[in-house]
Amino acid sequence: MDSPDYDVVIMGGALAGASMGLLLRRALPEARILIVERSMKSDFKVGESTSEIAGYFLSRILRLSSWLSREQITKNGLRFWFNSPGNHDLDRCAEMGPKLQVRLPAWQLDRSTLDPHVRQLAVEEGCELWRPAKVRSFSTDASAISSVVIARDDGTTVTVRCKWLIDASGKAAVMARQRNTLKILNEHPTSSMWARFRNVGDLDSCQLIDKHPMLAKRVWSQRATGTNHLTGFGWWAWIIPLRGGEVSVGITWDRRLFQPPAEGSIPERLRTVLMEHPIGAYVMEKAEPVNQDARIYHQLAYYSTEVMAPGWAMVGDAAGFMDPLYSHGIDFIGNTVYAVSQIVIDSLKGRDVTSRVADYAHSYQESYHRWFESLYKDKYYYLGDAELMTAATLMDVGFYFFGPVRLIYQDHTTEMAHMPYHGWGGSVVASIMKAYNRRFVKLAQRRRERGIYGRKNLDWNYIIKQSFTPDLKVLRLIYNGFKLWIRCEWSTWRASKRPPMPATVTLMLPPAKACPES
Repeated sequence: MDSPDYDVVIMGGALAGASMGLLLRRALPEARILIVERSMKSDFKVGESTSEIAGYFLSRILRLSSWLSREQITKNGLRFWFNSPGNHDLDRCAEMGPKLQVRLPAWQLDRSTLDPHVRQLAVEEGCELWRPAKVRSFSTDASAISSVVIARDDGTTVTVRCKWLIDASGKAAVMARQRNTLKILNEHPTSSMWARFRNVGDLDSCQLIDKHPMLAKRVWSQRATGTNHLTGFGWWAWIIPLRGGEVSVGITWDRRLFQPPAEGSIPERLRTVLMEHPIGAYVMEKAEPVNQDARIYHQLAYYSTEVMAPGWAMVGDAAGFMDPLYSHGIDFIGNTVYAVSQIVIDSLKGRDVTSRVADYAHSYQESYHRWFESLYKDKYYYLGDAELMTAATLMDVGFYFFGPVRLIYQDHTTEMAHMPYHGWGGSVVASIMKAYNRRFVKLAQRRRERGIYGRKNLDWNYIIKQSFTPDLKVLRLIYNGFKLWIRCEWSTWRASKRPPMPATVTLMLPPAKACPES
């Protein structure tokens, strides 16, 4: 049999595909790697904000620290703002977030500059890049040699053969669609729309602090460079600064609970929702949309029932996506790219990886569904309640730091080769998180029935003085979240003993209806 043209063909040259090529060539300088990228322009993407595992992947595995420090904005934590309908006083909005600067590296990313930078590094390491070019079809025979038909920019069609075919095509999910393994996560009916704006209000400005001096007194670090979340029943919005002064603004909602306006452009619809929140009204008052840079995703959560077999694999968003709330999108890119790259490297060295391929295929499915059950299932029922969401966030992020973040900083070569929540330990932690998440959903429903949903959304703040760190100290934050949970149980139980009250929280806009086409 003739030798294949390439050792690896990668479909997609954005962050996932470029990272895969970069890691493979660094480990195997003689490997023949082809990256096929269909677009000539690298655009902005939803997924600008990173969490700590993504920060580790970018800075310590890809070794982009110096470039990121020069070219991107250092992220200063995660912050939530709550409100009650009818309130327009910014000072009264409940706030939850850090008092001090964060300790571990994370960034607010301009993907239109990050993706081409990583792709260029891959090319400099020796990857071959065809761009623009598009994979028309592919097939894998019993010998695990893939045949790939590629349409090039000169109008010709070329067929190449490779030992490994990697799908890094993002939400296009080329391989999953062709193999008919793409599944919608119907338990999580979320949609999202997003746009970039200029002249967005600065949460650290002199004008704001002059009018609201208590904002400066309770937080010593910067708010504007953090990921600011505005919340309501069934929805949340993000405000993320990008290098150069533009700001990413978007909203994600559960279609069972909330529906944004159906009429108008995406920026107009975003503005309508955010203007009902005092923080949103401030930042959007003079904001101007960047023309022709907005999009909508009608269904966010999906996954492929098969992600790897001998000779092929899916990585990043091509394998699945869940929810952007905690900025874990690039976590999944880092985990899948690193884990698959180690298997492919050993395979190209002539080692038998059959059992590892099967283990990874099983681990991905296990991790995806445990992650969803633990963090996101029905979470939008209590997103808009300051007490419940603060308790959940303290425990969610605390377990994240004590588990995956701590283990990766100790030994990424072992931990990054596994998906989160793997094994017996992962199962135990996932079960604990699933239990309290389910309980918060029940409490939110009871609070709405009793008219006390969001009872602390005004004139209450939870400012975290202790930084999240990947060590035993973070257990105190988990404990604080548990204590707040008990107080939520008590206040909800007390309300159930009183006569029913008129609901204090109502939907800001009409109930969900069929999601309109963009």
